[in-house]
Amino acid sequence: MINNINKTGQIFNTSNQNLVTQQQNSESISIFSDSSKKLSKEEKKALKQAEKEERNRIKNNPDGIIQGGRQGSSAGDCWLLAQMNSMSKTNWGKEALKNAITKDADGNFTVHFKGANKDITVTLDEFKKGQKNSKFSSGDADALLLEIAVEKHFKAENINSGSIYGNDLAGEDSLQYLLTGAKGRQTNKEEVYKQILLAMAKSPENNAGIAATYIYYDQAQGSDGISHAISVQKVILNDKGDIKEVVLLDSYKPDSPFKKSYGQFVRELQCFGYTTKPNSKQQQIQN
Repeated sequence: MINNINKTGQIFNTSNQNLVTQQQNSESISIFSDSSKKLSKEEKKALKQAEKEERNRIKNNPDGIIQGGRQGSSAGDCWLLAQMNSMSKTNWGKEALKNAITKDADGNFTVHFKGANKDITVTLDEFKKGQKNSKFSSGDADALLLEIAVEKHFKAENINSGSIYGNDLAGEDSLQYLLTGAKGRQTNKEEVYKQILLAMAKSPENNAGIAATYIYYDQAQGSDGISHAISVQKVILNDKGDIKEVVLLDSYKPDSPFKKSYGQFVRELQCFGYTTKPNSKQQQIQN
């Protein structure tokens, strides 16, 4: 059975002006990458300080870019963080994330839910309290503001009993739909998701405009394990053009993408979600 799915993101403005943050390729803006250059003691100290300042900026100032929100202890919203991370691998998703959050002169935020045709206000006080609440994600202001806004929306509309704990990868309650109004799908049929993965592999710079998510049974989560949603970041082919590996990102370890062989990916899959560019011919066919 295939359902609908969607996602999007954030940005912010100060007063009536856009905050001056250049939207760059997320793979080129990080200062935390390894370097083959041998650094002096002074250079290492300066780099460490710069990294600290940058992490502090990302934590406290939304910039429309998802950069490593680490999942909290009890919100159970892996689906939400997975959708953010997958959207950030597509051009349309980056644009949606860049334009989803605005900030007023008093420091309060508005998250724009295009799909629900409503705006959600997150006060500066709510944001600061969220930073101290271990159930929410940490490390990325954009991710945290989206979590708070989605929870407020769910409570107001009595969706999922007002909780962001657990959700489908598709449908009108997904992040993609809330932020873009576009619908995607979810499936567990290999003949469907294999074709999606192949398309993503052939256009790796933008994942063919497809934001894909993956639910599997994670035995590392608790004594009995739990169904866990993660982001599909990249698909790798072998020399014959078959799927060799799938690169995934777990919101519990947002700085550490990892690989699964395609065989393992298939064996462990419980559900696969995918969303294409809003208003595209592909999206219209899905709907």
